[in-house]
Amino acid sequence: MTRLIAVVRLIVIWTGIGFVLAVLLSAALPAAFGDRSMVVRSGSMTPAIRTGDVIVVHPISPTGAEVGDIITFQDPDGSGRLIVHRVRAIEQHGDQLAFTTQGDANSSREHWNVPVDGKIGSVLYRVPKLGLAVNRISSPLGHIGLMIVPALLLAVSLLTSIWRSGPRREDPDDVAA
Repeated sequence: MTRLIAVVRLIVIWTGIGFVLAVLLSAALPAAFGDRSMVVRSGSMTPAIRTGDVIVVHPISPTGAEVGDIITFQDPDGSGRLIVHRVRAIEQHGDQLAFTTQGDANSSREHWNVPVDGKIGSVLYRVPKLGLAVNRISSPLGHIGLMIVPALLLAVSLLTSIWRSGPRREDPDDVAA
């Protein structure tokens, strides 16, 4: 029975580790392919994308966007922040594309222009709520936790190993007279 419990425990642990790694890799691995992961900080795209989700964005040409796509673009107010909204309309005026975008939860629309040869981002997918963990880990307390928790786990593992091995007994044949 204890062997069965040990096997079940191992399966649960490795399944949990596999799940955590899959979630983390789904957000981090895209960077190797030129994509970008971002934490969503507002609810303007609710329910499609929620606050605290991580989105993976692929850079595209503005001419590659279509009405209905969820895209990222520089805020037209010049602040440099990125906005994630749905494309409502696109019109070409010479070498400029005029976009009308709107967050799914917003009542107002943005109107902005981008050069035809410019860059915007297309949202490939989202990882729900991962951004909440990313924000916590990015805090000073999170950094400390990333150092202390593994150290404590290592210490507990070593102490458990020592405890299980029991006291060392000297071999009577090895005692020097």
